[in-house]
Amino acid sequence: MAVWSDGYFTGIQYTRKYFPHMAPANMAFACLRQGIRPPQLGPGATYLELGCGQGYGLNLLAAANPAIRFFGIDFNPGQIANAQSLARSAGLGNVDFQDLSFEQLLALPEGRIPQCDVIALHGILSWVSPENRAHIVRILDRHLKPGGLVTVSYNTLPGWAPLMPLRGFVKAYFDRAQGPPGERALDAFRAAAQLVEQGARGFGAAPQAKAAIEAALKLDPAYLIHEYLNDHFHPFLHTDVVRELGEARLTFAAAASFSDDMVGLAAPRPMQGQIEAETDPVWRETLLDYANNRRFRRDIFVRGPNALAALERDRLLRGVRLALIQPREQVGFKFNIPMGSLAGDPEVYGIVADALAQGPKSFDELAQLSPFADTIDGSLLKVVGLLIGTGAVHPMVDEDPAARTAPALNRAVVKRLAFDSAVSQLAAGAIGGGVRVAFIDLLALTAIGDKKLDHQATARRGWEILARSGGQITKDGKALTSQVEGEAELVARLRDVEATRLPMFRALGVV
Repeated sequence: MAVWSDGYFTGIQYTRKYFPHMAPANMAFACLRQGIRPPQLGPGATYLELGCGQGYGLNLLAAANPAIRFFGIDFNPGQIANAQSLARSAGLGNVDFQDLSFEQLLALPEGRIPQCDVIALHGILSWVSPENRAHIVRILDRHLKPGGLVTVSYNTLPGWAPLMPLRGFVKAYFDRAQGPPGERALDAFRAAAQLVEQGARGFGAAPQAKAAIEAALKLDPAYLIHEYLNDHFHPFLHTDVVRELGEARLTFAAAASFSDDMVGLAAPRPMQGQIEAETDPVWRETLLDYANNRRFRRDIFVRGPNALAALERDRLLRGVRLALIQPREQVGFKFNIPMGSLAGDPEVYGIVADALAQGPKSFDELAQLSPFADTIDGSLLKVVGLLIGTGAVHPMVDEDPAARTAPALNRAVVKRLAFDSAVSQLAAGAIGGGVRVAFIDLLALTAIGDKKLDHQATARRGWEILARSGGQITKDGKALTSQVEGEAELVARLRDVEATRLPMFRALGVV
């Protein structure tokens, strides 16, 4: 393995993903939810992502937030080249990608990378060497503004403890195997599965190991390699991360996800009173992690927290505007929460979804609906927070429709559909973030330049793409093998997209 990689596997590039919790509007909402004043994340703001990978998420954010300046750093030159290529194709002038290690970033002249309002690290902290973690802390100390936010995600103890024997086995298998990296990774998990079936006791809690193996075998091998198979792999206690980032004068502000913050959703009932009474926020989070055996955290830290008075927090929350980013009929009310799942009352949640289906609404407008008695805390905040967590609802941003750049990025992405259909999110200027898309949405968007969508010709093109890529279309759980049946199903789905999703895409600034 090359010396410059410092133990990080570079033989296969990371997947191209966008993570909604990294959107400025979602970060600001999380802070408001916890009564902490967020920075102004509008015109003139700056955003730095450390370890930006292929840069798809950062390009999406740059396209959806044209008034913010974005910087992306990654030490893998192939990934940076891909990020730069997409930015050029989309004509984005507010994003700058640089091929730099964390150590090289620290060596840059003063001012080359400005002080930032947001610094983001997704999937970095648990996978780099202690030396690189020290570099990260110095970067945060140097480049984050007072009041600025850091979003950081990492593997967590105690949830990862039972899986460490599995991680050790697949890493050892991978290192000694021959062949393409992706196949070696899958073979490692297949070998682990065989041992579990044969009764091997070395994996500890066999049900957990078996579930983790089954999940891994359904994932992109590139993701598996970067998740499990780097030389450096460090699940952390929350207290460890707080201590390390404290050296950059950072304070924990909020979990990125609403349900992770809510004791009633994240702890067994007998523990809830003890956790609610805990005045030390760091210990409170530690208790929550043990309460639900958390394996992964998405945290927001702030450099100098400013607590909002209750009246000001209420006023700011009431002004937050929200948009539905799924067709109403696709919005469900079953939520994954730290303690398992929660079935929301369809009547209460449905009232909010119905209101937002008529158009964006502010918290204040939603508070006037009958179940909420003009209050935004309590039930309304829970309803909205969980709907945001599932990707059905998103805070909106102030934008100038004339300055939208999201459609240009999305056109550049859609043009690649014939040979690359891996993208699952497109940029939406009205929310400053992304919306989920499926293959059928991307297929429809390849043809929206026409005055009227030619369903049959577009379906034929879609069938050809699936045939070349090895993809398939299913109906009633059965894969369609006949071209005639496949194209007919694609036509039906294209008509549905045209009726339900294209109007939403236009309203959100996707096209």
